[in-house]
Amino acid sequence: MSGVDIKKGDIGANVTGSADSTSAILFTGVEISGKVEYGKSYLVSNLKMAEELGIVTSYDTTNKVRIHHHISEFFRMAGDEKKLHIMIAPQDKTLVDLLTDKVYAEKLVNEADGEIRQLALSLNPASDYTDTSVDGINADVRAAIAKAQLFAENCYNRFRPLQVIIEGRGYGGDAGTAIDLCKIPDTPAPKVSVVIGQDWTFAESQDTVGKKYAAVGTALGCVAQVLVSKNIGENETMNITNAGVNVFLVGGLSDHSKIKDVEHTWSMLDSKHYLFPVREIGLSGLRWNNDHTCVEAKIDADGNINEHSISLGRVLDKAARLLRAQLLPKVKTTQPVDAGTGQLPVGVVKYFEGLGNDAFEVMKANKELTEGKTTVNPKSNLLSGDKALEASFVAVPYGTINKIKGVINLKNKI
Repeated sequence: MSGVDIKKGDIGANVTGSADSTSAILFTGVEISGKVEYGKSYLVSNLKMAEELGIVTSYDTTNKVRIHHHISEFFRMAGDEKKLHIMIAPQDKTLVDLLTDKVYAEKLVNEADGEIRQLALSLNPASDYTDTSVDGINADVRAAIAKAQLFAENCYNRFRPLQVIIEGRGYGGDAGTAIDLCKIPDTPAPKVSVVIGQDWTFAESQDTVGKKYAAVGTALGCVAQVLVSKNIGENETMNITNAGVNVFLVGGLSDHSKIKDVEHTWSMLDSKHYLFPVREIGLSGLRWNNDHTCVEAKIDADGNINEHSISLGRVLDKAARLLRAQLLPKVKTTQPVDAGTGQLPVGVVKYFEGLGNDAFEVMKANKELTEGKTTVNPKSNLLSGDKALEASFVAVPYGTINKIKGVINLKNKI
């Protein structure tokens, strides 16, 4: 009973509206008696609402978790009046448990009626937790990447498209041995990102387990702040440092090393698509290195591009949502056919193409899309079989300047 089913196109061989900001964080942690139950979702639109649930600074300190911290960071970057759905699961649950047990991530997304556009996963284990490493990263994180991609694909197929951002706690500390997220052998994961950056000063105040946290709340807030077409690492506007409240003055990685001490690894970690804060000479503050997802950038012979960044994934998700909203009311309506051929008349074809193109025009007006085009197959059979109106949609996203290259010389005249 799908009504409008918009599949993603295949890719061949390699040759901020308010709704867009709706987010969720699924934590492991400790429930709060009489206020926050395990496996129950809560909707907050500012930090005060979360604190009224008992998620306050002392809750983090007492339980040695970082739930209040992540929520406060989300709203610091996203701003108030953004919808944030939160849920807490028991501390002994793994990230894979959160994604595969139907009472956690699936329940959280379903109870939000498909509103959630980006979901963060945060691991806040008990103080006796020991990080184990697989492929140079935390074993729980490594195991969750493929499951997160599968979860996102299932959400898309159920008309709830979203991005998944994983707290990559416990990075192994060796960029050379850390798995290349672009080339994960078990599955490409274009809907998944892994954050291994941290606010080093905040981490320094935590216990041994907390020192290896990663700033997934900060990253999620950045995603919620910007247009779907925008890179969360944009130099011009996305400074994550706030000196006034002593936040992100010193960037770090989730092995609790300072960014400035491992600058020689930045390029390798960036090429492997991890997310972490960097400091650009000539700019104050810190910015995310990029908005990578766990897949290699790819373009095929027909010009089809994969979702190798958060922004590209969000653009495609939003287009799919708008197209469905535009076309769904027309499902089960009666339409004329050509009496001689049984095919669709030109007027019907143009009408439905216009409806699809109207969705693209909304995104173009918001500077979220360069161009979009809808094509309806006039041979669509509305008289027998599944009576499907066949259409294809193509969208051209905005480009991103990752670097500027040039040559400078001294001359005796211009």
